[in-house]
Amino acid sequence: MTDGSDPLLVAEDVKKHFTVEQGMLDRLFSDSEVVHAVDGVSLEVATEETLGVVGESGCGKSTLGRTLARLHDPTEGVIRFDGEDISSLSGARLKELRKDVQMIFQDPLSSLNPRKAVGEIVGKPLEVHDIATGEEKTARVRELFEEVGLNPDTRHRYPHEFSGGQRQRIGIARALAVEPKLIIADEPVSALDVSVQAQIINLMKRLQAEYQLSYVFIAHDLSVVKHVSDRVAVMYLGEVVETGPTDDIFERPEHPYTRSLLHAIPSVEGETGRREILLEGNPPSPIDPPTGCRFHTRCPEYIDGECAKVDPELTAVDGADTSAPAHRVACHWLEHDSSERAAQSPFDRDERGDGAVDTGLTDD
Repeated sequence: MTDGSDPLLVAEDVKKHFTVEQGMLDRLFSDSEVVHAVDGVSLEVATEETLGVVGESGCGKSTLGRTLARLHDPTEGVIRFDGEDISSLSGARLKELRKDVQMIFQDPLSSLNPRKAVGEIVGKPLEVHDIATGEEKTARVRELFEEVGLNPDTRHRYPHEFSGGQRQRIGIARALAVEPKLIIADEPVSALDVSVQAQIINLMKRLQAEYQLSYVFIAHDLSVVKHVSDRVAVMYLGEVVETGPTDDIFERPEHPYTRSLLHAIPSVEGETGRREILLEGNPPSPIDPPTGCRFHTRCPEYIDGECAKVDPELTAVDGADTSAPAHRVACHWLEHDSSERAAQSPFDRDERGDGAVDTGLTDD
C-alpha cells in the first residue's frame, strides 16, 4: 500500500477445488477427480486501489473472484477483509459482508432477473439490508440511476428492453446501492462493444473516486487491465505467476507467460521488426496439473531438468522492495544470471536490454 495503511483485502494461500461429478461405475471403481481451479493464491488489495487479475480462459480468475466475494467457500486458505477473517462466515455475518463486498458480472442480462423491473432489481439490496424502503428507497433508486448515467424514468422497464451497456450500468447501480467498500468485477466489459467498454470503464473510475471504492478487476484483455489497474496479478492454471505495479508488469515483465501474453497483443504501429512469441497449445487440465512449474509444458524459456521438478515461489525481483506490493514472479530464471537467460530466450534482445515489451498501447 502506498500510504502504509493495512490492506482492505488479504488472501493467503487460497484454494478452491471442485469434485467432478461421476457416474455410478466411476464412483465404484475410481477415485473422485478434483478440479484445482484456484490452487494457492495470495494477494492484497488496498483501499481505493484497483487490482487487475488477468489470464487465459480457464486459468481460475473468475473462480478466484467468486471465492474472494464468498460466493464460493474456500477449500483451504484464509481471506481477510478489513482485518477480519471471512473465510468461514455464514448466516447473518455473511449477509453483513455482502454490504461491503459486491460483484459485477460479465453478462448483465443473465445476472438480472428478467421478470422484475430494473428499478426493483436495483432497489432490492436496500430492502434486504434494511437501508431504505418505500419513498426513501424510490428516491435512492432514482439517484443511483442518475449516478450511472441512466434516465430514472426507465426504472419501470425490464432488462431485455435495454442495450448491453445499459444493462451493465444497471448491474453497477445494483452493486453500488449498498455503498460497498470493495467491488469484484468479473469481465465487466468483455461482452460489450469497444466504444461502450470505454464508457463503462470511465464510469467505474469516476465512481471509484466518488465512493472511495476498491476494485478487483478480472479480465483477459490486457489493454483494458493496463488502463484501469494500479497493480496486476497474472494467473496461470490456478496460480499467480507474476504480480506487481502495472507499469512494472507491462514494461518489465519477468515471467515467460506474461511476456508471451504481452507479445500476443497486436501492435497498432505495425513495427516490422517486432516478433510475436505465441503460446503453443492449450493449458493443461486443472484436474491433473503438471509437476513443477505449471507453465513448463508451454514455456518458450524452459530450463531442462529444473522447471518440471520444482514449482517456484513468488519472489521479489532484483531491486524490488520486499513489501507486499513489490514486483514478484514465480520463475526459476530469477536464480540464474540474466545473460544466461538472454542467450536462451526467444524474446528480442533489444527488449531484453531494459525489460520493456512494446504492447502497442497508448494512454490516450
